[in-house]
Amino acid sequence: MPKLGYIVIAICLVMLLGYGYLLVEVFPTLVKTNDDAVQDGARVTAQLYITPQDNLATTYSEIDQFIQGQHRIPPGLEQQMAGMHPGERKTYSLSAEESFVPYDETKLQSIPTDQLPRDAREGDTINDATGRTARIVSILPEKAVLDLNHPLAGKPLIVTLEIVKIENPDEEVIRP
Repeated sequence: MPKLGYIVIAICLVMLLGYGYLLVEVFPTLVKTNDDAVQDGARVTAQLYITPQDNLATTYSEIDQFIQGQHRIPPGLEQQMAGMHPGERKTYSLSAEESFVPYDETKLQSIPTDQLPRDAREGDTINDATGRTARIVSILPEKAVLDLNHPLAGKPLIVTLEIVKIENPDEEVIRP
């Protein structure tokens, strides 16, 4: 008797899938298929997971929205996203040159040690006097060196991105 149950389920699935195909083919305006792909001019919402290759225990996660082709995000990200569809996920590496911003040696700053919090240690992240985030590179008796670069600046990265939504602002909205 259990075999009969499987046969009935299989027949139902075939019928449902068949009718779905029929609906799309005969009444295409009733069923909207999603062929949206990331292309220049599209408003893209993407979930990003970014991991420095030299510190696999740390992952930065954020949802970002941008217009593809406006170069508001690194070119390496834009190139990888081109042609992706909503729900699609991709993992790839970015070299240090392709990453978000290059490392800038001029963003190393020396300050008197007494301006640091009392419990500060090398490697800690603090806010400097102007509110910028800085990493403590070294603490000497008279001075401390702060690094004001973005934590991912100039680092090779592992990026996982998922396309959450694509809106095409150039498309006409057809209303019934």
